[in-house]
Amino acid sequence: ESTTANGFELFQNTPNPFKESTIVSFNLPTASKASIQIFDVAGRVLHVVEGDFNKGYNQVELSQKDLDATGILYYQLDTPTNSASKKMIIIK
Repeated sequence: ESTTANGFELFQNTPNPFKESTIVSFNLPTASKASIQIFDVAGRVLHVVEGDFNKGYNQVELSQKDLDATGILYYQLDTPTNSASKKMIIIK
């Protein structure tokens, strides 16, 4: 589930599938620390983006060079109060 009643939402990355880079965007009900982790299908963490994000809409750009992978990956957004995950696809 990507949406909760409090305004927390993780959106599907765009473009998806992607070659060079993709944007992961999300809404936060309040300004807070958050992390985005990208996993492969085996559950290994390939990349982590951490930061202090604003209330409302935020976006993070991910590069294929950062991930060094192809195929199906999963990304998870974690804040102190919420968590959500979605699937992304990297093509060569």
